Amino acid sequence: MSQSDTEPVHAEYGRITQTEIDRIRARFGKVYPIEFPFVRHVNRDSIEHVARAIGDANPLWLDPQHAARSRYGRLVAPPALLYAAAWGSWDLRRGQGLPGVHGLHSSDRWLYHRPLLDGDVVHATKTPVRLDEMTGKWTGRAMLQADEIRFYNQRDELVALQVFSAIRGEREAGKKAGKYANVKKAVYTDQEIERIDREIAAEEVRGATPRWWDDVQVGEPMQPLVRGPLTVSDMIAWMMGIGSPHIRSGQHWLAYRRRSPKVAVKDPVTRIPQAVERVHWDPYMAAEIGMPDAYDYGSQRGGWATHFLTNWAGDDGWVAECFPFYRGMNFIGDVTRIRGEVVAKWTGRSGIGYVDVRFESINQRGENIMPGTGTIALPHRGARLPDFPIDCVADRP
Repeated sequence: MSQSDTEPVHAEYGRITQTEIDRIRARFGKVYPIEFPFVRHVNRDSIEHVARAIGDANPLWLDPQHAARSRYGRLVAPPALLYAAAWGSWDLRRGQGLPGVHGLHSSDRWLYHRPLLDGDVVHATKTPVRLDEMTGKWTGRAMLQADEIRFYNQRDELVALQVFSAIRGEREAGKKAGKYANVKKAVYTDQEIERIDREIAAEEVRGATPRWWDDVQVGEPMQPLVRGPLTVSDMIAWMMGIGSPHIRSGQHWLAYRRRSPKVAVKDPVTRIPQAVERVHWDPYMAAEIGMPDAYDYGSQRGGWATHFLTNWAGDDGWVAECFPFYRGMNFIGDVTRIRGEVVAKWTGRSGIGYVDVRFESINQRGENIMPGTGTIALPHRGARLPDFPIDCVADRP
């Protein structure tokens, strides 16, 4: 018997129990308002902060004069801002169940119906919809948990719908499995960094040049988006724009720990309780769940996916659906190259022209850590898209 087999289970680490499973399933179908979001007011500040969080320089978000000339007439929020209205809130996970059981963001299915503009106010609700047992190489026993999140503006118009899925796995099982034990830290030469910088600089924002549906061809490649090498600063930038579900200070941190003791894990040297979220910058905490190093936020990758699609769509197009899957891990030092192609084009029952795209996100080890799909509404030549809302699911023939 190995030493790991005889190690006592950390008291702060949770277990998946039938009692907790039943408690979560009893909440299915109930609607819970998000009362403590990171962002409520959509304005130039919150829009800029989110754009900076994902490294997005699209002038539709950042340049008031450019935005004033667009069909919107004012600054538009990047789709990633919606993460700040729910994912980055302090209460999305309240009542989530399985205390102390680690969560890995698994996928997001986003349906976008209308834009958020400078001056709007956003609010969201959560409805638990799924909890299924699964098995995996990393976590041993695990559950796939999903919530449906709906976002509304100040007129209570539906802005977007997100199906937020996460794998909940026991931390001790993940540590023992050692799935990522042989992954080596990425190291680069100066010349390699220069090449990566050139790839990042080659990013293309379609902007005010319309992309006509009539001209798009199936099989057409999309301009790549490169992110990395991933650093702790990237995680800080993400939290500065989107917020954090667990990072709190002073009275807020104390009250959170007293209400939910298993949200904190004690540092092995100092014994200071710290947020479990530090897996994203602390190699020790990452090792506690079987990871060789700290890693990114799944939602952060989701922000990159929407960035990739809006770059291609341009000001006159509309990203109607984005469905990224978070596969594998994006460790500190990794480089991610997102690339895609058009796989279908079709006309909705409303007459709107749509294209379906598929994308992949390949790291320097050749792993596809974020495959996904999207649907983009594009204007017909010489025309413009109709007024919102746009519902590509209901519109599909």
